[in-house]
Amino acid sequence: MNKESSFIETKSYYELTHTESIPSKALYEKFLNWVSGEFELYLQERLNGLQIFYPGGFFYITETERSRDVIYFKIIVKNKYKQKGVQINNQIFGILDHVIKLKRPSMS
Repeated sequence: MNKESSFIETKSYYELTHTESIPSKALYEKFLNWVSGEFELYLQERLNGLQIFYPGGFFYITETERSRDVIYFKIIVKNKYKQKGVQINNQIFGILDHVIKLKRPSMS
């Protein structure tokens, strides 16, 4: 996986940005659907990827590049409170890890 992360702090919000990749379009769509389901009680927009608004902030996941076998995408979490932003970020990455593990063959 190609990963890049950054953390920005301004007077009005905290921003966590990650660049990730996933091995197929089907897994990327599954990831978006599972994230959408995890945050189903909040306002969502699915025009270019997925954007979810929750109290104190929002996050979005958007495709940045596509090659034959790999989808590259960006996850950006913006929140007024650092701790809540980190919590949301961890929830998203928990889902991503789970979806990626589904792709790997089991070692039985």
